[in-house]
Amino acid sequence: MAKILLWALLVLELWPLRSWSKLYKYNINGKTPKSRRWWEGPESNTGSNYGGWLFRVSHHRDATICGASYYSAYLMIVSANCIHPYRYDLEGASVEPTFTDDNVFGLIDTVYTPSQFQQHKLYMDIALIRLQSPIKGKTTEFIKLCSTTITTGMRMTAYAWGFDSMSLGPQSSKAKNGSVPVEDIASCRRKYAKTDIRLSSTSFCVTHPKDRMKCRYDGGAPLTYGTELCGVVSHGPLCTDTRQPGIYTNINKMVDFIEDTEKRIALGWLRIPKKPRKPVQAPQSNECVSA
Repeated sequence: MAKILLWALLVLELWPLRSWSKLYKYNINGKTPKSRRWWEGPESNTGSNYGGWLFRVSHHRDATICGASYYSAYLMIVSANCIHPYRYDLEGASVEPTFTDDNVFGLIDTVYTPSQFQQHKLYMDIALIRLQSPIKGKTTEFIKLCSTTITTGMRMTAYAWGFDSMSLGPQSSKAKNGSVPVEDIASCRRKYAKTDIRLSSTSFCVTHPKDRMKCRYDGGAPLTYGTELCGVVSHGPLCTDTRQPGIYTNINKMVDFIEDTEKRIALGWLRIPKKPRKPVQAPQSNECVSA
């Protein structure tokens, strides 16, 4: 018995434990190449989290309002419908990480949306948050854009905090995730036929778990396939009725908008707009810029 115990202690001492201490050498700055900080998957995470790219958008009026994905030094990807009500009131908005308890956060300068986007519609439901400065931290990462064609039956990973499902339980500052399959688009359209929701050419659907407590679906929250961002939660139903599919914006169809906006910022063609004195009463303000 003593020999067995001694052997077990020796194994624990020498066995290569899974590392949860990945740290980057430097903070992100405005010139950090995305490829140097790409998320490499759950096995490379910096703790019991889902990666240094996963953020949430908070506002002084409504606490958490959107999920967000860190794409490049100054840009985060969210749902346009999610951020739209706050586009003229960004003074109290910030992005906060889910992967560290350190005082790491970012302030928002402006929001870019496609010119074709219309509030409460699903077409081109994407927005880019422009930060005042890159997010600091030795665990902060970027996520790659989707490079895989989305097809029926693919299993993807959904993330959420529960801020859009507070009727089912209290929201958490810590994200949860779950596996969901992509649903046939024709089946999804039939399920929404008697509602006001109309899928667009930039939408796709996933099947929610039957158990509402396992549903992961908050506005702007990401959907990943492997190590890539393939969808963000679009305007649609909540977890209170999981018979209805979850609707996501297809990142594959947003790549041109995202990369074009990034390029125009880098070239200085999109400058940070001046904030109006009374943002809420200034519908002509360019605080929310259509790219």
